[in-house]
Amino acid sequence: MLDMVCFPGGMGFGCQVSRAGCRVSSVPRQVLRRVGHFPWGETPAGRAACRAGAAGRRGERVRWGCLDWRGVLNESRLPHGGHVPPRPRELLRQPLDPHPESAEAGVVRCSVRERLPRLLPHHPQSPRPHLGSGDRGVPFNRWKQIEHDEVTLAERLGEKKVPSMLVTDTANSVTDGRNVYKGYSAWAFNRGQEGDPCWLDANVGPAWPVSPDLIRYTPERWLQVLTNRAHRRAETDWFAPGTYELALQWLERNYKRENFLLWVETFDPHEPWDPPKWYEQLYDPDFKGRVFDAPTYGFRKSVGMTSRELKNLRARYSGECTMVDACVGRLLAALEQLGILSETMVVFTSDHGAYFDYPGDNGMICKAATLGADGRTMAGGQPNKQPLQHFPHFPGVARIPLILHLPGQTKQVRAKPIVQPWDLTPTVLESFGLLAPPEFVGQSLMPLARGESRRTRDVAVCGTNTMAQAINGEWLYAVWQGQRERCLYNLREDPAVKHNLAAGDPAMADRLHGEAMDRLRALGAEEELLAKYVRDR
Repeated sequence: MLDMVCFPGGMGFGCQVSRAGCRVSSVPRQVLRRVGHFPWGETPAGRAACRAGAAGRRGERVRWGCLDWRGVLNESRLPHGGHVPPRPRELLRQPLDPHPESAEAGVVRCSVRERLPRLLPHHPQSPRPHLGSGDRGVPFNRWKQIEHDEVTLAERLGEKKVPSMLVTDTANSVTDGRNVYKGYSAWAFNRGQEGDPCWLDANVGPAWPVSPDLIRYTPERWLQVLTNRAHRRAETDWFAPGTYELALQWLERNYKRENFLLWVETFDPHEPWDPPKWYEQLYDPDFKGRVFDAPTYGFRKSVGMTSRELKNLRARYSGECTMVDACVGRLLAALEQLGILSETMVVFTSDHGAYFDYPGDNGMICKAATLGADGRTMAGGQPNKQPLQHFPHFPGVARIPLILHLPGQTKQVRAKPIVQPWDLTPTVLESFGLLAPPEFVGQSLMPLARGESRRTRDVAVCGTNTMAQAINGEWLYAVWQGQRERCLYNLREDPAVKHNLAAGDPAMADRLHGEAMDRLRALGAEEELLAKYVRDR
């Protein structure tokens, strides 16, 4: 028999980055128990794994789980060489290896379109085909609802009578008309994350750990953030642990099903970076000063953050990653305790990374690609100051993780080819014995997960409403709509991403421009739109 569980999230890479875009790492059971790494995506499990000898035989059951978080991180950015300190045993449902391989974890949810894949949550970094009625001709996803004519992954699996469950605390996915839950058999929403207007409390007043213009939210939204977390006492009062507790309860009541898809999505380790104090103190036990847990995006020095305050910001982020890592550990322990880990496919991923003024971040914190004239954006929730400054997605944001665990797998595989989020949809479909429509731009990752060599693509493509970017293990190229200088960086020779080579190597810039436009064209972008990405200033 074969089961599947998926954990997605945001901001980080789980395994080592092999090239760019996304990296696939297929890990055996004993390694998976130590997972605590970064995020992205969605995942599947099924018949292909059975054919590969992973577990079971044709006709046996399929279970599928996905972990998704909204975090930020690269393995090298964690203290202690990429490992977190030992976790208190009492925090874990089952004793796990005290040295997880990463600090972030989450659950992923996927959706599939009738014709082309679409991932949810849809983020500007993920190209979006023009299938919904609202965004035709727009190559990159926006934060919006799934259109009525879009068929989600859950709906497609429902046609095969596969029950699906979404457990999320990401308000951006299910509020203000956004319906990431479209097609799921059932869904649960742990409310309150990032200023979700779910509660009023006259006893909670505004508190300013820093000046209001150094918090990314408006004063009204910041008060809501404070209100939503005022009740916290036990660890499950924090959003990610509470969300995973819901997922654990669902597993205990449904693990005997013949097959299922469980998608767990947590907003953490996204800001606000406000983990329980005991997690923060693992990394910065004696800090006394201004607390930046939801900082204004921008250049760290433009925000006015000192080096000591930056150390605490990193500690708060690392503590939040550790908190989510403990959550993932509990879920993996539950799969083992329930006796289904060996027959369950697990996927771990995220949607983007973040900057913490590390080398290659160009002095930035958080993840903005557009800053105001003052080097900041979203200062106090206010509009940016003109004129605007534009930047590519540097590797700290653009490179994200993907970890797959196949049923019965005993050998670890690290795949070098470039993969991207839209590859997950055909992967999930193949796992359940379903074929992806031929017009899908993504490719199933099952052959890579099985250790079969296969070329995928030469570059990964990402971007924003006005910027398109191509990146691989050697080069990063970005071009904007309108008359603006394009960027070209040699990541091998210039890992700090300081020297723009576009003018000095126009042939390479033109080649990557062509590859980026070809990818957007394949995603459905129209020629009128592609013509706006001007090569020359």
